Amino acid sequence: MPVKPIGFDWHSWIGVYLGLMLFSICWSGAFAALSSEIDWLLFPDARADAHDSVFDFSAAFEVINNTYPDAKIELAEAPSNGVSAARFTIKTPDDGRRFVYLDPGTLKITGSQSIFTVQRFFREYHEAFFGLYGIGKFLVCLFAIPLFLSMLSAFYFFKRWWQRFFDLRLGKTTISFWSGLHKLAGLWSLWFVVVMTTTGAWYLFEETRYKLGDEKFALVDAYPLAVRQLRDVTELGQERLTVSDLIDIAQSQRPDLRISTIQPDRRGYFYVIGQSDDVLVRDRANKLFLNPFTGVVTFNQHADDLNAYWRWSETADILHFGTFAGLVSKIVWFVFGVLLAGLSLSGAWLYVQKQSKRKQSRWPKADLAACVALLVPISALPIVWIYLHRVGGKIDGQYHMAELPDGVAVFIIGWVFVTLIIKLLWVIGIFSLQRKAVGQTCEA
Repeated sequence: MPVKPIGFDWHSWIGVYLGLMLFSICWSGAFAALSSEIDWLLFPDARADAHDSVFDFSAAFEVINNTYPDAKIELAEAPSNGVSAARFTIKTPDDGRRFVYLDPGTLKITGSQSIFTVQRFFREYHEAFFGLYGIGKFLVCLFAIPLFLSMLSAFYFFKRWWQRFFDLRLGKTTISFWSGLHKLAGLWSLWFVVVMTTTGAWYLFEETRYKLGDEKFALVDAYPLAVRQLRDVTELGQERLTVSDLIDIAQSQRPDLRISTIQPDRRGYFYVIGQSDDVLVRDRANKLFLNPFTGVVTFNQHADDLNAYWRWSETADILHFGTFAGLVSKIVWFVFGVLLAGLSLSGAWLYVQKQSKRKQSRWPKADLAACVALLVPISALPIVWIYLHRVGGKIDGQYHMAELPDGVAVFIIGWVFVTLIIKLLWVIGIFSLQRKAVGQTCEA
């Protein structure tokens, strides 16, 4: 029997031991890439007739203030595309935080809903497994390492891989077919693995630096967690300028800026972010802080002025979630995210299948028990999230009654059910193969 190189053992055992967790992360990440589009499909209020004009923030603020006079506008977001409504996040005395949607063409309110959306669900699940006792983000980010090692180890036993991008070897058996498909899918996913491991490693570094180092999340901001914190806003008995005046000042200072989001009160400042002519940066790479009483621009950041470290920090998210080219790039990220999730499970299944054919058992039952132990809590987390937020939960540091929209609940429950079934079938299949191998070994 030919001896497999050590790279094969590393590759296979990563799949066996860590396949379920890698699947959970890649599978949820794929849906996170399209989560905003899923919300758009679920919420008719979030849609709007086709439009291409510049969004009138000033008029929109006036409409929201007139409709919700007792509410505080926390965030105003321009339409993300030509068929979406603008979205305002407001905080009311009784309902807590809500999203209010506004048709950008007619400036009429199309509806409102709870802030608990599909996008929020997948953001919290994929980023940190809903916190998971404060270590969730570390746990997710750490898996960038085995994902990278899985790719690296494959190079050691998959000879002349660079010549096999169009080489699908079907073979004569089912195992040969799936093995060939696994290798081909892995080859075409190499670029995606590089992007995910690079950005994942960056998130791990950021989280480590933030939690165990300087506790800074931005270069310049009004909050204390910035490297350079802006001084507190001083009122000096002056009245606050109108939103219209503040927007005009911001636009005069940055005529190149396409404003995407406005936060009227960011620790006292009028905060504006958006896109300019820069490539691959998130909106907050370009930002202004205005004193709302004097109209003075306290800080004006251009993405081009950032050093390499902070410029990359504004790029990582764009690459990780594929938001740089709208729906097209998001669909590509979704497809390859699902592909990586499938590779996470198929590799281990193929390995154990081959061991059972060779009448070997190299996966003790204790390992299976460990996988099941991981499977149950991670799969149950979404169910806990649904329950807590259906009857009331904690979000943004505050307890309040929560309303989970029915469409969101149905989608999440369906996703959880499908995910759990996939994991259970995988565990059952692996367990059956392991028992088969043990039986054959005993008979021999």
